[in-house]
Amino acid sequence: MKINNIFMKAAILVIAAFFMSCGNDEASIEEQSNLNDQRDSATVEVARDVVITYTDSGLLRAKISAPLMKRFPDKDNPRLEMPNGVKADFFDSDGEIQSSLTAKYAMHYEKDDRIEIRDSVRVINKNDEEIKTDELIWDKKNRRVTSDKPVRVRIRNEKIIKAEGFESDESFMNYTFKKVTGVVYLNEEIGSEETEPIR
Repeated sequence: MKINNIFMKAAILVIAAFFMSCGNDEASIEEQSNLNDQRDSATVEVARDVVITYTDSGLLRAKISAPLMKRFPDKDNPRLEMPNGVKADFFDSDGEIQSSLTAKYAMHYEKDDRIEIRDSVRVINKNDEEIKTDELIWDKKNRRVTSDKPVRVRIRNEKIIKAEGFESDESFMNYTFKKVTGVVYLNEEIGSEETEPIR
């Protein structure tokens, strides 16, 4: 009987020690998480109402504005985040705006010189063509914009083109589709839809 009591007490002590060690582990994880948050808040650079201009050979190529910008100076992956929306204007060689873009989110990967623009992306070019999609990738080095997401393009008041995948120059004036899924002619009866080859 006494032996059973001894084993019982030992078991209780082992279980208590186990839970105490778990508690310490959880506490250390929480402490580490807090330290990480403090480190990030100390290293992340935050700016508000930012305007960035991009030039090429002295010519203004684009101007980006954002209400909030965060810079993560990670040596392996430095990046600029625009979490509260972004607006970009693209210019021709005469300094005239060729197209304007808005979106709810953007991330600029500095090493690759690539900007990912996401969430409610909308572009209007000077031909009054409207491009809508969920994501665009702007390759600044090659001056190309691409998307693998569904794209909807309104050509003035003439037609709407629906497609999978999109590629364009920075002006958004010269673009192609990977796969057209439908064309709606706006000057015909509602519901008329067909597929046709696009330039």
